[in-house]
Formats: sequence, structure tokens, C-alpha cells
Amino acid sequence: MKRSITLLILGLLLVPVAAAQKKKKVRPRTVARKPAATTTPAVKAAASPLAGTAVVIVTKNTDRIVGTILDLNSYSIRIKSEGLESVLALDTISSLTFGSQVRDTTREPPAPAASADFARDMNSAVSAFDSMIASAKAGADYTDYGRQLSELRPQAERFIARYSASENAREARVVGLLAGALTDYSWARTLWTLKLGRQSDGTLAEGDSSIIGDLLVLYPDLRASAANGNRFAADRLIAGLWKKALEKIDRVRGVR
Repeated sequence: MKRSITLLILGLLLVPVAAAQKKKKVRPRTVARKPAATTTPAVKAAASPLAGTAVVIVTKNTDRIVGTILDLNSYSIRIKSEGLESVLALDTISSLTFGSQVRDTTREPPAPAASADFARDMNSAVSAFDSMIASAKAGADYTDYGRQLSELRPQAERFIARYSASENAREARVVGLLAGALTDYSWARTLWTLKLGRQSDGTLAEGDSSIIGDLLVLYPDLRASAANGNRFAADRLIAGLWKKALEKIDRVRGVR
């Protein structure tokens, strides 16, 4: 009996201790970890595979530029030439020559001066073009313009034929510029004739002559400046061609 009472008392004493121990048992708190921040590297625009390549550019205005490609895309080319950077629209370029085909002009001696005979003949040709410039201006008479062009053409063609095979870079440049100017003046005369022959509103369609399509490809800025709906103002095309010819002749004056 005494033993039973003793066990009961021990049992009653152990219950609070166990309960106290149960209460003291603290369940560890779980701290949610934030995912480690990931840094996505900035995506750089892919460089042109031709960057750093030597290039020779010939523009539709017959300018020749030698340099190194910095960037090339579907619309333009950025180059460094003679220490300066420039951007050219692709639709203004006639030809591009890359890589090993390009001569290192920085190591070449300057092109020799034009010969005395060439200089004399060039001055005569430029004088003939000066008379053409005087006829190609606002208010010019169609008949006088045609007469002046008829006088210019044989003089210019003789000069071009004589020096077209020249290996001198300066002479070749002058020949190309004057040949281009003669073409501009001749095209302008054809457009003027088309305008008078149609007696219309002074506009021409691209299909009226193959010359119109050719000049719009060669000089895309004239397409924009002369556009009149789906036609082109003849006077603006003619004036634009005169301006292109004058620019070429001015560049000839700068060649020594």
C-alpha cells in the first residue's frame, strides 16, 4: 500500500517537470532564404565583321575615299579616313573595295602632278564648261542652251578621249568629273525637250525616258526634291542636274 502511494506521488511530481521541459523546447524557426541575385550581363550590339578592314569607296559623285571600316549596316557605312570619322549612306556609294585589294595609300608617294599638256587642255575644257554654266541658269533660253551644249560637246569629248587612258590619278579624276558634268548637261537637255513636247503640267513620269530612271538612281536626292505625287517636276530635275554638273566642275578647279 505504501509502495503504491509512493509511486503515485512520484508520478504526480514528474508530470509538471515533463510539461515544463516540453514548454521549454523551442522549435527552431525556419528562415526562408532569398534566392541569390543573378546578374545578367548587358548584351552588346554585335560589331560588324568587317570592322577594321581597309576599304576604298567611290561615291556616285565620283569622289574616292580610302579608309578603315568602323561599322557597316544595311543603311550606312562608318569609316575613319585621314584621322577623321564619317558616315556615308549606302545609296550614295557607287562601289566598295575591301581588304587585300586595297592599296595602302599612306605609304605611297603623292600622285604626280598633271602634265603641262594636260593642264593646258584642261583649262581650255573648263573654259568651255564655264560658257555652259552661264547658259544653265534660271531663265535660260531653250534654244541658246541647246546651241551652247552643241559647242561644248565636241570640245569636251576630245579632251575626254585624249586623256581617258591616263594612268596619272589626278588626270583620271579630272576626266571622270568632266565626263560626268557633260552627261548631266546632256540629260538636262533631254528632259527639257520631253517637257516641251508633252505640253503637260510640267511633270514627267519615270517611264517617259530611261534617262529619268538612270538619274534617279544616280542622284536619289533629286527623287525626293522633284517628286510630285507619282511624277516629277521637270524644272526641278533640270535644275538639279545643272547643280550636279557645277559641283563636278568646281572639284576640277581644285585638282592641281
